[in-house]
Amino acid sequence: MANCKQLASNKTPICLFTMAICNSSLFMIVTLYFSFIIPLATPLNFNLTPDDFDKNLKTYADASISSKGLELNPAQQQKAGRATYKEPLHLWDKASGKLAGFTTNFSFVIDSEGSPNYADGLAFFLVPKRSDILVTKGGAFGLPIDPVTIKPTSPFVAVEFDTFYNTGWDPDTSPATHVGIDISSLRSSASEVWLSDITHGKENKARIRYDSTSQILRVAFTNFKNNYTQEEVVQDTLSFKIDLRKYLPEWVDIGFSASTGGLVERNIVKSWEFSSELM
Repeated sequence: MANCKQLASNKTPICLFTMAICNSSLFMIVTLYFSFIIPLATPLNFNLTPDDFDKNLKTYADASISSKGLELNPAQQQKAGRATYKEPLHLWDKASGKLAGFTTNFSFVIDSEGSPNYADGLAFFLVPKRSDILVTKGGAFGLPIDPVTIKPTSPFVAVEFDTFYNTGWDPDTSPATHVGIDISSLRSSASEVWLSDITHGKENKARIRYDSTSQILRVAFTNFKNNYTQEEVVQDTLSFKIDLRKYLPEWVDIGFSASTGGLVERNIVKSWEFSSELM
C-alpha cells in the first residue's frame, strides 16, 4: 500500500494499470475456458439451386450433378446414389441435452419417361457423420440397408417418396406410391398415400419440419388430383413424434438418396433449402 501511495503521489497510475491487466487476463482465461467446455452450436442455413450444387454437395455411388440438378441415379436398372451437404448438422448437444429443430424445403422430379412401370423412389435422410455408409439398390432408396437381411447397417431417419410396392414392408395402398417416415427401417413408422405423376415427370415440392420442443416431425408434399391436372399441397397430414437424440448422434449428415431395381426412373433434386435453429 505504501508503494501505491507513493506512486499515486507521483501521479503515475501503475497500480491501476497493473490491476487492469490482471482483470483483462482473468476475463480472457475465463472466456477461453468456457469456450472449450460449452461449444457454440451454429445453425446450418443454406438455399441451393443447380448452379450451387457442385460447390456444396458431396456425391456417392451413382449420383451426379448436371444442368438438370442433382441426379441421384441414371435411368438404368440396379442403380443407387446418395448426396450430402458439405457440412454436418449439429443435431443435439450432449453436454446440455438440447435438441435443434429444423425446416427443409426442396423440389424434385421422379420421371419414368412415359413408362407406366417404374421404381423405386427417393428419400431425404439424416445419418451419422461418416462417408462409408452403404448405398443400397432396389427398394432401399440408397439408404444403409443390408440387401440380404433388410436390416440397417447404420442408424438413419428418413422421409421416403416411394414409387413401388414391396410386399415385405410397404403399406398396401392404392395407388402404391406413398410418402413415409422411416426410423432405421424400410417399414415406415407413418405413411400417407401420394398422388404423384411420375409417368409425365412433373415437379414435386416437399417441406419437412422438426419441432424440437414437441419432438414432432411433419411432412407436407405435392399431390396431383383430377387425372393429374390439378396440383395440391397436402399440409402436414403426415407426422410422427420422435426424439431424434435416441436414434442419431450429435453430428449428422443430411442429404438425399435414391435407387432403382428391376424397373427404372430418374430421381432428380431441383432445389434445396435448409435451416436449423440455435440450440
